[in-house]
Amino acid sequence: MKINFDEWNERRNTNCGKWDTMDKKYQKEGMLHLGVADMDFRSPKQIIDAFQDILDKGIFGYTDLSDRFYENIREWMRQKHQAEVAREEIVFCPRINVSSSICVETFTEEMDEVIINTPAYGPLYQAVVKNHRKVVESPLILENGSYKIDFAHLESVVTDKTKMFILCSPHNPVGRVWTREELEEVGAFCKKHDLLLFVDEIHGDIVAEGVTFTTALTLSETVRERLIVATSLTKTFNVPGVIVSYMIVPNEEIRSRIAQTIDRIGMHNPTIFAVAAVEHGYMECEEWYQQMLDYVNENEKFTREFFAEHFPEFEILERQGTYLLWISYEKLGITEEELEKWFLEKANVSVYMGSVFGNQGRGFIRLNIASPRTMLKEAYERMAAVYSELK
Repeated sequence: MKINFDEWNERRNTNCGKWDTMDKKYQKEGMLHLGVADMDFRSPKQIIDAFQDILDKGIFGYTDLSDRFYENIREWMRQKHQAEVAREEIVFCPRINVSSSICVETFTEEMDEVIINTPAYGPLYQAVVKNHRKVVESPLILENGSYKIDFAHLESVVTDKTKMFILCSPHNPVGRVWTREELEEVGAFCKKHDLLLFVDEIHGDIVAEGVTFTTALTLSETVRERLIVATSLTKTFNVPGVIVSYMIVPNEEIRSRIAQTIDRIGMHNPTIFAVAAVEHGYMECEEWYQQMLDYVNENEKFTREFFAEHFPEFEILERQGTYLLWISYEKLGITEEELEKWFLEKANVSVYMGSVFGNQGRGFIRLNIASPRTMLKEAYERMAAVYSELK
């Protein structure tokens, strides 16, 4: 059955973070928001129906994790990513941002160092800062429109105070999907310097056509023994508001220490909808998932063609993963502040400016293309109508 991803779903007046919150922030009527990283697509019918069954019962009591919750995660990882995951390796945590903070707190001391590649997804960076640890930035290298990890720089900044490496894979915001060889080199670096490796794989199910995602869980045992993978189905099936994620932790000692922290802060029961999403999402929504990937890929092609014709000074970098485009505006020769003012005041469109991801992000914007094509077309036409006022 063909899924209608062209449907323009009105999300305002629902306490929506992408629409209502951004409306309040910018105080501009009718603005189109292409920044926040969730989709403007209706979630799969199977998940909606499962939620409706819960609503029909009318009782929203405490909920525990089910056998099916664990088995569906294991089966998805086996089928989609060729990773064998034991049930006991799965550790529930409501959000990956919570997982990263828990792990920083548990395995490092105040003023210990944590390495992260920049530009960086803000909450991963803040997990270090807010726990009073020192962020060690290792900027990614941009070559020929694609980024790579600077391993020489990593070696130059690691010290005896460095305890952890946080990796985003696929990388948000730049869209790189790291190869097995790159991941093994990261793992070897962590082993050499006795670092814990925390990998955020929440975008791992969303890759561009012809690209293969490699989960860190399939790497060598020397990597796995110091590995924490944090992931979720919330990006995959557009259910981020359900608040569900989990860590996969092969090392029993590391897993035990995480469990102790979780127990200490009193985090245990998931929401009743979180369990239902995992029970029905992974094993029942394959058709929706594949059509969503195809639609996002077509949105990328549409965006590239429109930009090439109307905004030649914008350079869209290679997208290997995520439904986000990382776009350079260096050729325009303007400041970020000037560009943002143009977006908000002239085009009536909001995107994420690159400085949201740190100083290494300046000169870029992040654009979410997981919206109906008619919405993207409307946003781009607004931009085209006032593009002469930008140059």
